[in-house]
Amino acid sequence: MTRPKFDSVLFDLDGTLTNSLPGIARSIQHVLRILGAGAAIPSEHDLRWCVGPPLRDLFQRLLITTDQSVIEQAVKLYIERYERIGFRESRVFPGVPEMLAAVAPNRRLILVTSKLTESAEKVLAEFSLRKYFEGVYGTDHHGKPSDKSELVQTALKNHQCQPATTAIVGDRHHDITAGKTNGLYTIGVTYGYGTPEELTTANANQICTTPSEVTTALRS
Repeated sequence: MTRPKFDSVLFDLDGTLTNSLPGIARSIQHVLRILGAGAAIPSEHDLRWCVGPPLRDLFQRLLITTDQSVIEQAVKLYIERYERIGFRESRVFPGVPEMLAAVAPNRRLILVTSKLTESAEKVLAEFSLRKYFEGVYGTDHHGKPSDKSELVQTALKNHQCQPATTAIVGDRHHDITAGKTNGLYTIGVTYGYGTPEELTTANANQICTTPSEVTTALRS
C-alpha cells in the first residue's frame, strides 16, 4: 500500500469540526450579564471573533480590564456554564464526519484546541467523533499552555509525528501560525470563523471551502 503524503493530521475543533459559536457566545453573554456592569451585551454575530483565541485574552478585551482577579472570575463563570450547557449547543459542520472517516484510514488524527481538554473530550463524545482521534490536546483550567504552538509541539512529540508528513487543519490564524512554527503543512478552512483574508495573511499553504475539499487535499 502506498504511504500517504500525510500520515498524521492535526485538527482544530471550534470552527473546523464544529459550529460552536452558539454555545460559546451564550456562555460569554452569561458572563457579561454578571460582570459587565450594565454594558450592552454583544450579539452572537458580534462574538464570532471569540471562537479560537484563549479565554483570558477574550475576557481582557471584552471586559476592558487587566485585573487578573476579574479575568479569572470571568473564566470560571464561563467554564461553569459551558461545561453544563454550552458544549451541547455546538453542531457538527455538514460533511465533517464523512471527512474524518475518509482520511482516518492509514493516518493518525490528533485534535489540538485552545479549549479545555475535558471540554473538547465532551464535545467529541457528544457527537460521536472521539473514535477518529488518537489523542486530544487542549488547555488546562489555568489556560496552559496559552500558545497553540506549544500544544502542537507536544502532540507531535507524544505521537512521534514527523513534520514533513504532518498537516494541520484549522479556521483561524492561530492554527496556521502554530503549524508553521512547527514546520507543518497548513490547511485553512473558510466554512468556520476565519476569513480567506485572515488565512491568506497567515500564509496558509492551502485554503479549502468545504470538508470535502479538505479530504481531497489530505488524500492527494
